[in-house]
Parts: sequence; C-alpha cells; structure tokens
Amino acid sequence: MTSQARPAPRYQFERETRYLVTVVDDDGGRHDHRLDAYQGWLAGRDGIRHRFGAHRRARTEIPDDRIAATVGPLAPV
Repeated sequence: MTSQARPAPRYQFERETRYLVTVVDDDGGRHDHRLDAYQGWLAGRDGIRHRFGAHRRARTEIPDDRIAATVGPLAPV
C-alpha cells in the first residue's frame, strides 16, 4: 500500500478572517467576492476547495484552481 501526499492549496488564508477573492468563472470572466470567516480547505476528488462563511449553512466553497487573486486579510471576524 502506498501513501499519497496530500496536495497543498496554492493560496493560504488565516482562519476566521475576511478576504477579497477574485474568481475566474467558466467563461474566463473575473468576479470579486468579499468573503467572511475563512473556515479551512478540503482536498477531494475534484481538487482543493476553500471554505468561507460565518455559519455552515451559509458557507461558500471556492475551488483553489478558480482563484486568480486575493486581498487580505481585511479584518478579523
């Protein structure tokens, strides 16, 4: 049995902190999102996803490969 190294995200964020994140959509358009309360990241079959949101039900997940730029941390939550 071989062990695989867990992939690392291209972008790193501080927990419980706000960021301005520029995301590239399927058509190549760039969109800025002001996101609260970074929760961490998950590595799965579809790659790495960053989780933002003060509450689990309102959480936003952004794929690492869709992030074009970040500004922050802006302020603690």
